[in-house]
Amino acid sequence: MSDSDDLKRTTLARHLRRHLQGEIRFDPTSRRLYSTDASIYQIEPLGVVVPRTVEDVVATVQVAAEMHVPITARGGGTSLSGQSIGPGIVLDCSKYLNNVLDVDPVARVARVQPGVVLDQLNRTLAPHDLFFAPDVATASRANLGGMIGNNSAGARSLVYGKTSDHVRRLDVVLSDGGRADFGPVTAAEWERKAAPHSLQGDVYRGVRHTARDNAEEILRRFPRLLRRVSGYNLDVFADAFRGDVAKPVGLHQLVLGSEGTLAVVTEAEVSLLRRPKARGLLVPHFATLSAAMDALAACLEFGPSAVELLDKMFIDLARANLALGGTMAWVRGQPQALLMVEFSSDDPREVADRVERLAKRLDGVGGVTALVPAIDPAIRDPLWALRSAAMPLLYGMPGDRKPVTFVEDPAVAPERLPEFVARFRELLRRHDTDGAFYGHASVGCLHIRPLLNLKDKGDVALMRRIAEDVADLVLEFGGALSGEHGDGLVRSEWNRKMFGPVVYGAFCRVKHLFDPHNILNPGKVVGAAPMTENLRYGPDYRPREPATLFDYGKQEGFVRSVEMCNGNGACRKLQGGTMCPSFRATLDEKDSTRGRANVLRLALASEEPLAELRSREVHDVLDLCLMCKACKGECPSNVDMAKLKAEHLQLYYDGRSRPFGHALMANVHRLNRLGAPAAPLLNWLQGRRPLRWLLEKVAGIDRRRSLPPLHRDHFRKWLGRHQRSAKASPRGRVLLLDDCFTTFNEPEVGRAAVRVLEAAGYAVEAAGLVCCGRAMLSKGFVRQTRDLIHAQLPALAARVADGTPLLGLEPSCLLTLADEWRELVPGPEAEAVARAARLAEAWLAEEEKAGRASLKLAPRPGRAVLHGHCHQKALVGVGGTAEALRLIPGLDVSVLDTGCCGMAGSFGFEKGHYDLSVKVAELSLLPALRREPEALVVAPGTSCRHQIKDLASRRARHPMEVLAEALV
Repeated sequence: MSDSDDLKRTTLARHLRRHLQGEIRFDPTSRRLYSTDASIYQIEPLGVVVPRTVEDVVATVQVAAEMHVPITARGGGTSLSGQSIGPGIVLDCSKYLNNVLDVDPVARVARVQPGVVLDQLNRTLAPHDLFFAPDVATASRANLGGMIGNNSAGARSLVYGKTSDHVRRLDVVLSDGGRADFGPVTAAEWERKAAPHSLQGDVYRGVRHTARDNAEEILRRFPRLLRRVSGYNLDVFADAFRGDVAKPVGLHQLVLGSEGTLAVVTEAEVSLLRRPKARGLLVPHFATLSAAMDALAACLEFGPSAVELLDKMFIDLARANLALGGTMAWVRGQPQALLMVEFSSDDPREVADRVERLAKRLDGVGGVTALVPAIDPAIRDPLWALRSAAMPLLYGMPGDRKPVTFVEDPAVAPERLPEFVARFRELLRRHDTDGAFYGHASVGCLHIRPLLNLKDKGDVALMRRIAEDVADLVLEFGGALSGEHGDGLVRSEWNRKMFGPVVYGAFCRVKHLFDPHNILNPGKVVGAAPMTENLRYGPDYRPREPATLFDYGKQEGFVRSVEMCNGNGACRKLQGGTMCPSFRATLDEKDSTRGRANVLRLALASEEPLAELRSREVHDVLDLCLMCKACKGECPSNVDMAKLKAEHLQLYYDGRSRPFGHALMANVHRLNRLGAPAAPLLNWLQGRRPLRWLLEKVAGIDRRRSLPPLHRDHFRKWLGRHQRSAKASPRGRVLLLDDCFTTFNEPEVGRAAVRVLEAAGYAVEAAGLVCCGRAMLSKGFVRQTRDLIHAQLPALAARVADGTPLLGLEPSCLLTLADEWRELVPGPEAEAVARAARLAEAWLAEEEKAGRASLKLAPRPGRAVLHGHCHQKALVGVGGTAEALRLIPGLDVSVLDTGCCGMAGSFGFEKGHYDLSVKVAELSLLPALRREPEALVVAPGTSCRHQIKDLASRRARHPMEVLAEALV
């Protein structure tokens, strides 16, 4: 940055702080965090404003106008075209302006702020049996403001259209800082609004003249398609103003889809619909992509609500994705393409009938290899969710050659789609590449992503040549270059070609009317730079690979492991699953997995990558990562931020003194062993205020947090006595991981496990490990953990070489053996241990199901709620634990969708993290427990049980304790 940029930034920040209540972030870290979205572009802004109120938005636009600084309004930052990044102020409306202001269920209308997430809105509407219809794939994090800016649609646009079909009015801030209310107006009202000599009056007059003067060419050049989201919506006004009397129209219809280039939206009034009571799928499998395209017409005959396409590239990637493994079990054989044909109705019989009739219609059709009906929600919903995972999964491909989003959402008439897809694939092959094909076949809008390496100059040039050829192909088919993701930085350059000089000139006139000084998101829709400028991974991008302790071979290095994050923002979801607990609590971009990955990536690409990686700025961004591993399972690209944070912490503290509390936590296995003989005294001292005060001052352990008790007669001591009197067991032996938490803090869990396993017919031996290394890894003692593994691995691998299972009770410890051990000491011994490592209760449930074990359990009528451990949910799932509990007759078991408990090992003990730990627990776990006051609470994780005891004053049981209590 030049001195003039620094001066401008300083002056701008000073002016903003005088007038705003919101957050003014002009520091280097914040600018980097907001330099990217989900697109292939990167532009560092002057600074970031996070407004708390609409008045903050007004003041920000006024200051920007006075200083001629560009301003880019942003919600979730999920744009694939680069709409939500810019060189001036980035205005992040997602943190505070995220309220559903009002719902009128009778009129079926809601008022919302721009930062409201689509899923959040629809959860609010669910009790009224209403929903906001456009169902974008990014619904878990897409903000309504972004959907308005992009005129978003979704898979069911065949019946629900686009966002513009459901927005009634918009409150906006104009480029001079003035406020306006845009909605449908009569001809007389239009005249009245056009009279004043003001920016708003100029807009009303100018839009009417522009639409009238160019009506013939506008209507000739605009594609008559449902899915067109390029340019400005002048076709609406050309239609309205052709006669002497204008039809009721409103400027909100022009702001919709304008990508923040005409006004900043502060509130929207939206129409709502009744949700259909029944849905069902038919999933035809095809031997070729062309066979799937040829079957589209037959599918449309039966009036579906959607027809989605998935091609072989995506199917193969989905099979390899941890989170999608169960869903892909419903895909039969090795199809080259799938269609997901959805039917909706208030009558379940009608849905079932149409599914059956379409299946009969397609049965025996050439190229159809299987037909899978899915009406049961347990099958239907996971299969349907496959389509929303498509883009991020593709970006998770290892290596530098990836599917690139630059010609990825053209739209043509559905009847011409088979020919268009064939021509498109031929075009790609002429350029010696291929791509993934999937998306909304029902409306002729497919996502097509050519495989390119944008770090290579030749491929950057090839990208531009392909874009030119695709524009010609789309024009030939009378289509739209963008049917979903808009113009942004990637397609705005082609608008003159796609619409012709007359219509493009009208677009420029509209932009000037609304924004005469070009401060609102400049360079989008009109006045664009070449599409090859400002690339995130351009030819000048040269990150350097640091020395690491973990093995990153599967991702092809540490750099590419970080680059797996493509910015799709799945880590910003607020409900469902676990990722990302700290973001859910703070709603701050820096606390998302995406934010952390961005900071690491930019550090690696800096002039001094090692110094940047060890910097306080990077450390602060990673600080609130709970290392829950949810991103490894739930991020479609499987970014493992827990692993990356551990690597960073080791690097950060190399040559630096560590906090005393880190040493305490990392050596809990030693301290517990040493303290056990004096357990009664230590337990008494732990409850005394002077010691709690001292621990907070010296070790950073928050005095509000209870400490786990120690036991003199710990589990290892008990098991030693017990084994001497154990009876012969007919079903063989198992190794039980005697982790340091179960052994010294909760020996009753270990004793219960032994009772259950022996009752099932197994001899139980202690694994006898010193430590799995989990606590050490959480504080970045990676080098010491690796040494610990080297010392223990050979003997443990030998003990499981004959197929003996290694069973664990504490998920974080057991799964460290299955996960991190393989990546710190890779080789056949670590793989053998990982294969043997199983959660005890899940393994036992499998043995029971296979008939290899037989437990006699007494009935226990009642209800149990199961809260899974984060590592368990991310790596193996909670299904096995639930099945074990269901072995108890009469026990009604429900798995809670409760995210992270917030404890996260030592995280929740620390003074700097205690408040966030409580806040995370209050997001879902504590409310869920309050709704089930009489239920038995079950939690496999020791941290989870501790959090529940501290914050809910309820004792959560380990699954093995529950089984032991039911033994006959």
